[in-house]
Amino acid sequence: MTLFRNATVIDGKGDAPFKADVLVVGSLVAAVGKDLKAPSSFSVIDLDGKVLCPGFMDIHAHSELEAKRNPTMTHKAQQGITFDLSGNCGIGVYPRRLEDPAVFADILGHYAKPWDWTDFQSFSQKLEPGINMGFLQSHSMLRMMAMEGNPNRTATQKEVFRMCRLLEISLQQGCFGLSTGLYYAPCLFADEYEITKLLETVKKHDGIFAVHHRCEGDEILQSIDEVLGYVRKTGVRLEISHLKAIGRANQSKVDEVLGKIHRFKDEGFDVQFDQYPYEYGSTSLFSLLPPFLLRLEKDELSRTLAEMESNPSLRAHTIEEIMHPHGWDSIVELCTWDDITIASLESSPEYDGMTLKEASEKLGKDPFDTLFLLLSKESELALMTDITQSTANLRRIFKDPLMLFGTDALYTGELCHPRSANAAIHLLETMCLKDQVATLSEAISKMTSKVAKRLGIEDRGAIQEGMKADIVVFDPRTLHDNSNPSNPFAMCTGLEYVMVNGEFAVYENAPTGSRSGAVVKACCQAR
Repeated sequence: MTLFRNATVIDGKGDAPFKADVLVVGSLVAAVGKDLKAPSSFSVIDLDGKVLCPGFMDIHAHSELEAKRNPTMTHKAQQGITFDLSGNCGIGVYPRRLEDPAVFADILGHYAKPWDWTDFQSFSQKLEPGINMGFLQSHSMLRMMAMEGNPNRTATQKEVFRMCRLLEISLQQGCFGLSTGLYYAPCLFADEYEITKLLETVKKHDGIFAVHHRCEGDEILQSIDEVLGYVRKTGVRLEISHLKAIGRANQSKVDEVLGKIHRFKDEGFDVQFDQYPYEYGSTSLFSLLPPFLLRLEKDELSRTLAEMESNPSLRAHTIEEIMHPHGWDSIVELCTWDDITIASLESSPEYDGMTLKEASEKLGKDPFDTLFLLLSKESELALMTDITQSTANLRRIFKDPLMLFGTDALYTGELCHPRSANAAIHLLETMCLKDQVATLSEAISKMTSKVAKRLGIEDRGAIQEGMKADIVVFDPRTLHDNSNPSNPFAMCTGLEYVMVNGEFAVYENAPTGSRSGAVVKACCQAR
């Protein structure tokens, strides 16, 4: 039981800050007001000059296996995140058969213990997380479960029916909706029929459709039109993942992208988007390869990549596809070799932290041959960071009223993107305290109540009586992100306290290791 005195309260709803005491009893906020009284047994913490606000809510996460490996979820708690929504970009870990192999180590990292779950319910029942967590059903796992053989192809109508039935079960079990990654295999091979049928199922349960759309680079306008077309046809609620334009030549398209989205909303459709607060992103190194290679199963892909230097026609065709892509984003074509950094390469860790240009110089090879060689030796864990957008457009998207906060955090290796442990602090420091792009109240509303409203979570996201006591306390005079690409997990300065369901996950700027979180389930009732 805790009484916070003399706090500068930012309630999460966008209102101006106000001075108040906040009383926490059990897992709830019991009272907010002036000169509150508490029994002598209560802990009293004076917060003069410090901000108290709701715990931050991350709408774009990839924490499924991190919650199994490190259930305290320290890297989320240490940045004030008390809720995350995982299963984004079409990447997930259920449904599955017990005998199926582990998947997506390049994005989700390894989990070496037995994968002893088969569906969302059995997966979520085994979690005891340090923060609150919600989940989406990933499209990739529906394809892997419903399709015979290699899922990197068009599904049959019978297979689509199986996917819809599996999706229905996940929504009934409490998933908040469906995610797809039309940029990634196997989702990129889905046709309009498949996507439409899945979205009709999501619509029936009033879930959300979270989409890493097909192209964020040269063909971004057509790609946005594609997903808006699916929504126009089905009426599903749309959440566009990590909105941005990739590549220097495409930064001028951001205003047109936002215009399309707002005109669509003005027609009466439900659309929003999320964003992480960095000019550079992170994903699998394998995503640099063209779709004709990504169709291959792992062993065949490794063999094909190993043959590149000895097969001039195959090498030339692959480079042509990478440098002149059609219907997919080639980061190599959009950026430069200097813009792409190897974060974690399990088979060749000596290259971690190097750009692909630096790695090619070390090997004495052409950058393309370096990429093919390194990936030919890697079957699972290969993560990169890539500089994708301008600071001006980062701010432009952040300021938009439809923007919601997400980290897109990946926990793969020791040199992951700093967003994985510091995105929320980085946002507040850069957007509010340093550059004054927005007020703290404006930013925090995008990180709390607006996310809760988007997901239909009624008991979190605001500081008011009766709400769950998910609370963050920070000192705006000292708040500072201490992380960098070589030290991404560094603890910030100035984050004093974090509560999850009334228990301290951070106390006096130090994580406690508590596990007071819960799996939050959607109320997706079929209509």
